[in-house]
This record gives sequence, structure tokens and C-alpha cells, in this order.
Amino acid sequence: MRRLRRFLFWLGPVLVLLVAILAAFVYWVVASSPGSRWALETGVGLAGGRVAQVDGTIWAGLRVGELQVDTPAVKIGLADVNLVVDWPALRDRRLHAQNISAGKLSLDVLESDEPPPEDQPFALPAIPVTLALDRIALGELNVSLNGEPVLARVKNLEASLALNAQDAQLVFRRVLLGQQDIDADVTGEFRLLALADPWPFSLAIETNAKSSVPDSLLCARRFLPGLPQSAETAAAAPSSGEPATELDAISTFCAVDLKATAEGSLDAVSVKLEGSGQDMTLDAAAQLAPREPFPLRTARLQLGLSDGASVNADLDWKSGGDADQVNGQLTVRQLNLTGLAGAGLPEALLSSSLTFAATLKEKTQLQAADLTWKVNEGSRWNGQPLQADVALAIRHTAPVAPDDPGFRADNLQLDVRLGSHQLKGSGRLGWSDTQMQLALSASRLADFWPGLPGGLSVETRLSGAMAAHNLTVKGQYDLNQPGGNTLGEAPVVLDAQVEGGYTARPDLPSAWSGRVTRLDIGHAGVKVDARSPVPLQVVPTAQAPAWLLDVGATKIELALPSRNSVVIDHARTLFSPGRWSTRGDINRLTLSKRIIDEVTAMIDAASPAGGDDRGRVILDVDDRNDLVEITYALNWDFAFEGALSGAAQVRRLGGDMIVPGDPPFPLGLRTLQADVRARPNGNGSSRIDVDINVDTVKMGRAQIQANTLLRTTPEGGFYVSSSDATTVNVSADVADLSWLSLFVGDATDIGGRLTADVQARSRPDGSWQTSGTVSGSDIRFVRIDDGVRLVEGTLQAHMEGDRFVLDSLEFPARRRAIPKEWRTEEWTRANPDAQGGKLTLTGYWDLSDQGGKIEVDLYRYPILQRSDRFAMVTGKIGVDAPSERLDINGEITVDAGWVDLDMLSSVPTLDSDVVVVRAGKPPPKAAPMNIGMNISVDLGPRFYITGYGVDSGLVGEMRIIMDDGRLSAYGALRTRGGAIEAYGQRLQLRRGTITFQGDIASPVLNIEALRTGVAVEAGVRVSGTARRPRIDLISYPEVADVQKLSWLLLGRGPDDSGGDAALLFSVGTSFLGDGEPFYRKFGIDEVSMRSGELGSVGSILPAESVVRGLDSGTSDIERQFMVAAKHLASGFTVSLEQALSDTGTVGRVSYRLARGLSAQLSAGTVNGLALIYRYVARD
Repeated sequence: MRRLRRFLFWLGPVLVLLVAILAAFVYWVVASSPGSRWALETGVGLAGGRVAQVDGTIWAGLRVGELQVDTPAVKIGLADVNLVVDWPALRDRRLHAQNISAGKLSLDVLESDEPPPEDQPFALPAIPVTLALDRIALGELNVSLNGEPVLARVKNLEASLALNAQDAQLVFRRVLLGQQDIDADVTGEFRLLALADPWPFSLAIETNAKSSVPDSLLCARRFLPGLPQSAETAAAAPSSGEPATELDAISTFCAVDLKATAEGSLDAVSVKLEGSGQDMTLDAAAQLAPREPFPLRTARLQLGLSDGASVNADLDWKSGGDADQVNGQLTVRQLNLTGLAGAGLPEALLSSSLTFAATLKEKTQLQAADLTWKVNEGSRWNGQPLQADVALAIRHTAPVAPDDPGFRADNLQLDVRLGSHQLKGSGRLGWSDTQMQLALSASRLADFWPGLPGGLSVETRLSGAMAAHNLTVKGQYDLNQPGGNTLGEAPVVLDAQVEGGYTARPDLPSAWSGRVTRLDIGHAGVKVDARSPVPLQVVPTAQAPAWLLDVGATKIELALPSRNSVVIDHARTLFSPGRWSTRGDINRLTLSKRIIDEVTAMIDAASPAGGDDRGRVILDVDDRNDLVEITYALNWDFAFEGALSGAAQVRRLGGDMIVPGDPPFPLGLRTLQADVRARPNGNGSSRIDVDINVDTVKMGRAQIQANTLLRTTPEGGFYVSSSDATTVNVSADVADLSWLSLFVGDATDIGGRLTADVQARSRPDGSWQTSGTVSGSDIRFVRIDDGVRLVEGTLQAHMEGDRFVLDSLEFPARRRAIPKEWRTEEWTRANPDAQGGKLTLTGYWDLSDQGGKIEVDLYRYPILQRSDRFAMVTGKIGVDAPSERLDINGEITVDAGWVDLDMLSSVPTLDSDVVVVRAGKPPPKAAPMNIGMNISVDLGPRFYITGYGVDSGLVGEMRIIMDDGRLSAYGALRTRGGAIEAYGQRLQLRRGTITFQGDIASPVLNIEALRTGVAVEAGVRVSGTARRPRIDLISYPEVADVQKLSWLLLGRGPDDSGGDAALLFSVGTSFLGDGEPFYRKFGIDEVSMRSGELGSVGSILPAESVVRGLDSGTSDIERQFMVAAKHLASGFTVSLEQALSDTGTVGRVSYRLARGLSAQLSAGTVNGLALIYRYVARD
């Protein structure tokens, strides 16, 4: 006992000391800054975190600059923490925090591999104290999952919380939420009226959201650019007319104000939502049952626009014992769909109402539904009034097949009216029984959608069940061309009937099988008719190797208006996405010129811009060729599954082909066959082999073999890549090349025989590697109009790489036309040097560069042979034709030549500015070519010119040069003897020189011709240039011009009486001019000089019968006068007579009444009217 008493004696002071120490420690921790900092650092450190910048005390208020806690589940980061707690209030079992705030809170939730705990019913634990948080503030909240942000931005949170055993209250004084470019300012209050099930509560939230980016998700006009604007919005828009979504007035154009309230519990909640902004208003209310599978009970929505348009919706869900009843209505009033959707829709204004009533079993299974839709008066579409009435009743039925959805549509009534157009339908649609009729009458499809051409009328009828039904379609598509009967204008008429059924079996995919029992299509007299039913099968869920579509064997007839037809014997076509196959043939395809003309006439009538071909003479052979027919047979069998495979063939059965020419002629076919084969080659490509075989009676034969790779596009199309090699082998023996004349025009005749054995292979760069030989015999190139006759030619050529090498093309000289000029004819016929001539061509042509070089070697070759011209030449000419340029260089000498000027002038020609084309066709456009030329021409010693009274030789040399499109010449040509016959005289050419000094059209002239053998040798001298020639009269010895004319024309001097003056005047002016009297250039038909009585009418009686004096007589010179006359019309002549020795003037009009009888009216110095009859006796 003593020891116990002593132990207790010392224990008491020790306990008191310990309590004092503990109290002092607690006070140090709570009330001192070092103690609070130590306690916080120690506690956070034990939790695996760190803390910094601790200031204050726990009792008076604590401030923490940074706090970081990392756990395996979450990382927590706090900055600028401030904590102020009223600790004495704990004595009343009340935790009162005056301020809990943080500048930033970051939470990073880390995913864990541990399975989540099982869900447990939520139960609020017992709260020992009353909680009162006066201020909860947070500057910024960042929440992320494994480092990735998962929540919107949260800033400037300021709230308060009150919690006790009976209820709780959370008040948001302000919180700023952000997502991308949208910022929302939220205030609200949430109250729990009881802290137990069913958790009654009330909620009120107000939100103001806005965006500073015009294309933000918050901006309604981003999605609805035509949203109507209110007066305030329009006034705020800039005068430049920019769209509202591009404005900077964010508060007006991209802002929304929302107010939401909710009141109730988890058993029933009443929700209201009110909103406004961006020229829209929203008013919505709903009654919810959150714990039900479908929580909505009633709902109401009203959306209003600034232009008065509105959208109203109502929904009522009534629960019953066995079924629920759902009723709803959607009403649209004056809604401008065009403005809302933008430019994608035509003009559309909608006022409509949609009502429905549905019965649901077990809240999810539809048992029945009645739907009506009405488009009210005042609605418009594409500028046309729109009205519609649609009624439909849906009923649940017991499924009779695995794919039966268990519903049928009864009492379908469809009546849509757009302007004068109408779509009507009625009937019922079900798995076991279907009866449907649809009729569309639309005379103008452009009223339905802008730009749609024509009009359409269709009637369809569907009857039967899914297992066996029948569909008929009758319709007509009209292009709105009244009276149109051509392709593209005439109506398209369709009459089709389909029968079949849908089958579903557990062991096979569901499929529709049937056939098209009738198919008639007509357009502009062309008819397409299925001569037998077309089997069809569609398997929507088909998987390879099954096919989605299977079209069976049938015969399709295509007939023209003339009743000529072709029958396509279709065997089978299969199709699935990414693969297909087709097989068929045409046993007889007969073509003739009449059939082709009929088809082309129909095409030309549909596109009249092609014009009429009237530019040729119609011959009898054309009509005979119209009856010539050729018959083909075609067959094909192709398949595609990543690559093309199969074969096709076209072969001639009989008849002949007419070659289009002027006139056309039969080709004389014996064999014509083309075979195409395709074999898969891997990597989505196919090897294509083409074999063409042609054999004719007279023109020879040809065989062409080609092969290439055909590649496949991802979309299923085909293309040939230039990087793939293509090989072509040509073996031809052409017996007659006359068909080439079709390509060079009627003025050129080409003929001969050609043999070719050529191989070609393409390169990746687009060029070709070729080999082989080409030979020919009896080659003929004739241009009759130009006198060019190249005949009996032999050809030797070969292919070398990318080049066609002309080893030799030689034409022997053959005299085909005998020149009329005797010297030229005698020399070319009898002189040995004129024999053995030839023309040889050698060179090459690059196929890829489209350029080459040709050397022409001529020796004593008659290059021109016509009855009016002849030229035999010797020389060499080189033709270098690089790309886009032609260079011609060489030297030639004329061995013998002759030109008849009379024949050249007698051939009628058109001026160079006249172009003859076929009717309706534009004139051909000549492609510009850069031509360079440098040719030296020596006329030699035997070149003659005859005609126009000229008979002379011509010698000399000249060089013709062309550069940059300018043609120039240098050299001189001179006459060698000869004479000119003019006005019945033979003038000797004493001098004749034509000098070229550049411009080929304006050489320098120096020509002199004299009449010889008389006392005075008179003549003409021509000098100057060809553009500005000067003609002078000359004589030896020099005399007056009047005497020169007299000695030139008459061979003597002029008559002293002056009687030769008129003749010399007329002839002189025409001689010095261009061969036409000068007065004709002024429109005067006759100018002459006469002697006699002025104004005389040709009477045989003298003007004076009495002698008035000894000196009253006048000489003939004194009575001379000049006459100028003009013939106005048939029989009318107007003339003027002017005396030369006095002032007398007489005007006269004469008219020829009959042969020898005329009437004359004179006025002037002599006036009168005379009737004159002349008779000339021939003795």
C-alpha cells in the first residue's frame, strides 16, 4: 500500500506535466506559424506529397503557396490555398469555415488495372456536426485523365455550402465554364429538401454563354446562314452587308441566355427551360419520371424566330395497365426553309402540322400508330403553291416469316399538290397482302427542282404478297418539246411489268426472285422490246461466291423507225459489288448505208448544228451502194473480279463494206474478224490481246495483232498506263493503195502495191521501239491539175527503233503528156540526153518527235507534164522537217521547160480570198508552220514561153529564200530572142531582163520590143518594178509620140488630115495602159473622133443646099468633133458630141425600136427628134 501510495503520489505530477506538455505542443501546432508549418509539412510528407510557402496558423488562418500530393490513384496539385475556420464553433457541434479558397486546383486521375468495386446503393452517412462553408473559391480547375484534359475550363468559382441533418443547400454565386471558344457565366442554387430517398430537391440555374469566334459551335448562323434577323440585329450589322456570323458584336450575334428550373424528386420531376439569343426564343417544359425506362411523361417546346415563324411540339405519354398511349403533335408555322438552309434549297416556305397517336406494349413494343401530316395553305416550294394530305395507319401483326417485321400499313392516303402537278397514292402494304397505287402527273419537272428538264407522268400498281406479287409501271417522259419527234425531243414511253416474290429460308440467304414479263421502251420511233421474259434474282445479303444480282437469259430487240432491227441474245449477267460477269451474242447485225444514214439522220436532227452535207454531186452509184449490206456476228463472255477476263469476237458473215469516198465504192471483203481476249495478270491488271484479220478480193489483206495491260482503278474502272509496254504486229499485203486518196482529197490520185511486216513496242516515255520492213511496187502519185505524174515507183523501207527509214522510193521518168511547143517536144523525144531520167527519195521520219529528213534526187525527170506546161529538171532538194519547222534547201536545173500563157489565162480560177466549203461547215483553219527555204533555180538553155503573142526563150538563175515567213528572191532572168505579137504587129524582143533584188513580188523590169523593117523602128520600153511599172514609147530614130504610135501601128507616119488621130488615141491609151482603153475606167463605153456635121443624124442629104459665098466651105479638119457614149440598158444609148474647132455641143438619147429602126432625141446646138431606118446592102 505504501508503495502504491508513493507511486500515485509521483504519478499525478507526471501526468499533469505530460498534459501540460501535450497542451503546449497542440498550442504550438495550432497557434504558432512554425508549428502549423511543421504539422502541415509532416502530414503531407507522410502522404507522399510536398508543401511550400506556408504562412499563418491553423487557428487564425493558414495560407499555402503550393501543395502537391501524388498517390497511385490520383495526383493533386494546389496553389495559393487560403483556409480560415471558426474553430470555437465546434463547441456547438458546428463546423464553420469562413473562407476556403485556392488559386488553382489540378487533378490527374490515373487508371488502375484493379477491377472496380461493385455498385452499392448510395447512402449518406451520419453527419455529427452542422457544416457551414461561407465562401468556397477556386481560381482555376483542371481535371485530366492520364494527363489528357477531360473537362471544360472552370474558372472563378465562388460558392457557399450549408449542410445539416435535415437538408442541404449549394449556392453558386458565380462560375465561369469554357469549352474551346465558348465561355459561359453560370449562377444558380441547388437544394436538397431531405437527405433521404426519394431525395426531393429544387434547382435553379441561369447561364449566359457567348463566343468570340464567328464560326463557333455556339453561333447558330454558322449552321443556318439565312436565320432571320431582328430589327436590332439588322441595325447592328455593318453597311458593307457582311454576314452576321462574321461580326464582332459577339453579345448580339453569338450569345445565348438560358434559365433552367427543376423541382421534384427521383420519382417525378418538373423541368422548365427558357432561353433567348441570336434572334430566337425558346420555351420548353417537361414532366419526367427518372426511375422509369422511358422517363419522359409530357413535353412541350416552343421555338420562335424574329420573322414570326415558329415551331411547336407537344408530347403526352400515358401509362396504362397493359399498354401505354403516346400522343404527339408537331406544328410548323411560316418557316422559311430556304433562308435556314442557304442556297442549297429552292424557295421553300412551310406551314404544316404532324400528329400521331401510338400504342406501346411494355413501353417499347409498338402495337399501333396513326399518323397524319398536312401541309397547310400558304406553303410554297420553288415558287409554286404546295399542299399535302398524308394519312397512314400502322398495325402490329403476327410474323408469318423469319424476315416479317410484324407490321402492316393500312389506309395509306397520299395527296401532294405542287402548283398544277399532283402525286396521289392509296392502298395498304403488308407482308401477306399488299395493294398499292401511285400516280404522278408532273408536266414540268423544273417546278420540283430547278434545272430538271421535261415532264413526267407515271402510274404504278403493286399487288400481292411478299412471297408473290406483281408490279406494273406505265409512264411517259416528255422533254417539253411540242411536236418533237427527234432524239432528245420526242417523248420516252415505258411499259413494264414485273412479277416475283421474296423468299426466306433458314439455310439460305433471303432473296427476291422474279422476272420482267413485259418491257417496252419507245423514243423517236426507236423501240426496245423484251421478246422473252427476263429472269431476275436479287440477294441483298449475298456473300461471295453468291451474287447480289442475277439477270437470266432473254432476247432484247432494238428496232429503228424503218423497222430494221437487231436482236441481242443475252445469256446471263451477274453482279456484286467489286465483281461481275456477262455473256451473250448477236447472231446477225446487218448494216447498210441506208441504215447508217438513218441513224446519222436521227442524230443530226437531234443536233442540227452539224449542218447538211450538200457539197458534192450525187451519182447513180450512190443509190446502188445504198442497197449493199454487210452482216456481222458478235459474241462476248467477260468477267471481272479484281481483273478482267474473258473474250469477245466480231466477224463478218456476209456482204461488203462501202468505203466513204467521192464517189463511195465497195471494199470487196472476203474476211473481216476481230478477236479480243483478256487474261488476269496479277495486281489488278489484265493482259489484253487483240487480233484483227482483213482480207479483200482486190485490195489485199492485213493482219494486226496487239497486246497490252489493262489496269483497274479502285472504283472498278479501267485504264491503260503509259508505263506498261504495248506491242503491235502488222502484217499487210495491200494490192491497191487507191483508198489513200480518201485522205488527201479528190485532186490527188495514189496507187500501187504495198507489203509490210512491222513490229512495234511502246516505251515508258511514250516512244516506240519498232522493227520490220516495208516494200512497194507500181507506186503512183498523180495530181492532174498540177501536171505531177509520179508512176511506176518502187519502195524499199524499214523500221529502226523509233524511226521509219526510207531506203529508196524511185520513180522512172515516163513521158505521159506531149508538149505542144515543138522545140520542147522534139528535144524530149529525140535527144538521148533526155532519156533515162528518174526521181529518187531517201530519208527518215522520227515517230515520237514528228520530224524527219527527206533527200530528193532528180535526174532528167519530167516533174510537170500538161498540155499547157512542161518541166524536166535535174538537181537535189533536201527537206528537213524538225518539230514545228520545215527547211527546204537545194539546187535544180531545168533541162527543158515550156509554159503556154494563153492556156493559163483561159483557165477560170477563184481569187485567193475565196474559200469553198461544204454547206454548214466552217472553213478549215490552216495551222501555222515555220518554213525556211533556200532553193537555187537555173532555167537552163531550153525554157520557152509562148502565148499572148509572146514566143521567146528564158534563161537565167535565181535563188528563192524564205525566212521568218518572208519570201524573197535574188537573181536575174532574161529573154533569149523571140518576139511579141500585138495589134497585128510582130515586135522583136531586143532586150528583156527581170532582176530580183529581194521582194519576189516586185522585181526590176527592163524590157524593150521594136517593130523592125521600117524607116522608123518604133516600140515599147517597160521599166521600173512589177508593182510600179513604167511604159514608154521609143523609136530609132527619135520622133514625136504621135509618130511613134503611127510607125508602131501603121508602119508609116500619121496622115496630115488627122484621120488617124482617133485610132492612134484609143490604141495608144490601151497600149500604154493595161490593155483596156482608159475611158472604160470612168464607165464610158465609147470615145471616138469623127468628121462631119455636128448633130447629124446620118441623112444622105447635105445640111446646106445653097452656096452662101465663095469662102463659106469648110474642110474635114474644121468639122471634126469628139463623141463619148454610154449604153444604159438594152436599146438605150446616151452620147455627147463636142466640136473641136468651135463651141458647138449636142446631147443625144437614142433607142432601138427594131432591127434597123431607131429613134433619136437631140438637144444643144442642134435640137430635134428623128426616126431613122438604116439598111445596108451587101454587094
